[in-house]
Amino acid sequence: MKNFPIKVKRFVSKGELDGTEKDSAAILDSCCNLLDNCESHEILGQVLFEGQDGKFYTVTVEAVIGPASKDFARQVMDEAAEKAEEEALDNADRGDE
Repeated sequence: MKNFPIKVKRFVSKGELDGTEKDSAAILDSCCNLLDNCESHEILGQVLFEGQDGKFYTVTVEAVIGPASKDFARQVMDEAAEKAEEEALDNADRGDE
């Protein structure tokens, strides 16, 4: 990927990451750690097949970084804005402003 690693300007949504990752290399490292803590069969079930070449194959799960589609980015940003607004209202109700 061109210009790798990519510096993180901000997280709109950090998912299961801790959000302290400073670049895409650190994000991939964190993703690999999360995936290592989860066996792929927990996600996909046990996949094993025999190819026409007589060899057996399984499926692995890995993290890759790629461009986000406009629709996905818009959806996540809208959800993050809605969550921030709800948290602000909750804080206002408690007098935490």
